[in-house]
Amino acid sequence: MCIFVRLNAMKKILTILLVLLFLAGCKSEDTILSERDKIVKYLTSRGLCAEDELGDQIAENPPFYSSFGTYAYRHIVNYYDADREDRPVIAWGDRVEIKFFKAHIFSGSEPNESSIFWSNIPEVILKLGNKTDYTLDWSTEPLVIELGRTATIAGLEYALPGCREADSLQVYMTANLAYGKHNIGLVPKNSMQAWYMKIEKVTK
Repeated sequence: MCIFVRLNAMKKILTILLVLLFLAGCKSEDTILSERDKIVKYLTSRGLCAEDELGDQIAENPPFYSSFGTYAYRHIVNYYDADREDRPVIAWGDRVEIKFFKAHIFSGSEPNESSIFWSNIPEVILKLGNKTDYTLDWSTEPLVIELGRTATIAGLEYALPGCREADSLQVYMTANLAYGKHNIGLVPKNSMQAWYMKIEKVTK
């Protein structure tokens, strides 16, 4: 009888734990979906349409965004440049140098100076350094990523392949594709991110 009671108690505890884990997972998925909706709403408000909804409109050169993986979004600002098709395209294993970038904490509205947490633009570093209490120990050198080899956030790994040298792009990502539940430097946990950057060089 005593063993039976203990088994029943253990089953109840396990059931409660499983329910709690399920609810935690649902809450996390709901948060990601909410972040995704904020990003899509923002991109749409800027007059961009989804690439998979373009149809025959591509001939009319409409501004558009593409989606990748689990909730990473990319807009190539100069997609319709006349010489773009002649430039090297980024693939896995390539060495990519990124210059003139600003990484923002993204709230769902237009990123501004106060949301920048990392940059290699000298003017931006100088301006932010003069307005804050902390020292900005950032480099003005290009950010170098070897796709598939360099440890970087998933949102960038999803969005960079298919871009070309000299592309100016904007990448938006939900928190789970950025730093997730971790506080990193100036970035609070569970923060969406927006990266504005130019691909300086692609080495095969």
